[in-house]
Amino acid sequence: MRRERNILAEVPFARHAYGSIVQTNYPGAHDQGYRQRVSGLIEESRQVWPSIPAYQYTEEEHEIWRLVSELLIRLQDRYSCAAYLEGRDKLALPIDRIPQLDEVSAKMEAQTGFMLAPVGGLLDKGEFLPMLQQKVMRCTPYIRHTSYPFFTPEPDIIHELRGHAPMFMHGPFVELSVRIGQAAQAAVDAGNNELLDLIGLFYWYTVEYGLIRENGELRIFGAGNNGGIQDLLRSIDPTVEKKPFSLEAIRKLSIDYDAPQEIFFVAESYEQVTEIAEEIMRMA
Repeated sequence: MRRERNILAEVPFARHAYGSIVQTNYPGAHDQGYRQRVSGLIEESRQVWPSIPAYQYTEEEHEIWRLVSELLIRLQDRYSCAAYLEGRDKLALPIDRIPQLDEVSAKMEAQTGFMLAPVGGLLDKGEFLPMLQQKVMRCTPYIRHTSYPFFTPEPDIIHELRGHAPMFMHGPFVELSVRIGQAAQAAVDAGNNELLDLIGLFYWYTVEYGLIRENGELRIFGAGNNGGIQDLLRSIDPTVEKKPFSLEAIRKLSIDYDAPQEIFFVAESYEQVTEIAEEIMRMA
């Protein structure tokens, strides 16, 4: 059953400027033709907000989706957590073409009520995280630069749909996401930036880049490493640092959105992730 998108009617397409990647060496940051293409897809999204337009992708863009999808699926089959794989199989995204955000949202809405909504780039955590309480995930419609398909410092449609979307087919993860959104909204309303920062760090090192143990083996939980070849390989590389996950371990860290992850945190179980999330909720 489709949800009414008018719940977003009073929400602006973006309240603040998007996080910029122009200071990086990423090819997509300085290719003016690529930036124009990204801007065009963003403008299409803005014009029909809160609806989702039917995006027209090029053959080259579809080819990047196919290449990355084929490699990711093989790696995910070996290294991803059970909840992710179950959601991925239910979602059944096509391999040979970029799916439309609206068709993916329809599948998610039918399964768990979670809805996709377009966005133009990396949102501030105070704008992005509270929307989770409404079961809304903001998604970019553009795809990474064709010259370097293995990593992107900005969210793209591969990261959104290959990384995030499968977990939103999992009921317990949806409940966790709603609770995170509620805590983030409470922090915003109270002007509690310290708590909002902590929620952002929790989200980054679990939902975005987390690892968990299943049956004694390391498995990939996060969207960043499930949705990107370089980050996936780094997260299973024994030479890249792994640490047990705890609030104390992440509390003093910062987030570098532009570079591959230098450290990954390992939760002992999904239950540990939810227990720590509940600890944060009690601070709100």
